Amino acid sequence: MATINNGVIGRASGKVGAVIASSWKSINYLKGLPKKRTKGMSEEQLIQQDRFLKISKFLMPITPILQVGFGLSKTEKMTPTNVALQLNIAQAVTGTYPNFSLDYSKIEISTGSYLNGGGMEAAVDNGILSIYWDTILNSLYKTKADDQVIILAYSPEKDEFMTAPTPPTRAAGTIDIVIPAHLLGGKGHVWIFFTDRKAEKVSKSTYLGEFDLA
Repeated sequence: MATINNGVIGRASGKVGAVIASSWKSINYLKGLPKKRTKGMSEEQLIQQDRFLKISKFLMPITPILQVGFGLSKTEKMTPTNVALQLNIAQAVTGTYPNFSLDYSKIEISTGSYLNGGGMEAAVDNGILSIYWDTILNSLYKTKADDQVIILAYSPEKDEFMTAPTPPTRAAGTIDIVIPAHLLGGKGHVWIFFTDRKAEKVSKSTYLGEFDLA
């Protein structure tokens, strides 16, 4: 892009051939038109695009959770969500083009070295999703009773997520989440991770399994 300072054509605006002339704050500009794509995408580009769309469709709705789960991994050039996309596109997208699918057991919604909840389990009974974890504190990792426990459940059939309205604490050891009526009868996948109150320490997420939402 170039600027014009009272050139022979004076003040210019609009399109002239392959050039667009405009003015902003008394400064005149010339810039070339963007080149149109003349070649279609290669098969490799189509494959990468399809893989990206597959995992991004899953991750985008849980951006607030990813902001916490990958908040310590962000860089100047990558947001926490982009870090999560890069990690999961490599390990959780399976199958062959154009029939990619997600391996939910390999999806990570957080990463870090903070201590998790030890022997963690999940169960579903009578429309209630119950999650259990150890409450023992570890002095080496400096875990706290008021650490937050982030829980995420997903229904592929309804393409809908569910989590606790308010994250429970490590000291609680358990939480019961009422499953909405419209999700009952299908399958659900559950993940869990731990973070301190300021989200300055985060554990790697743990996949707790697939369950019948009954």
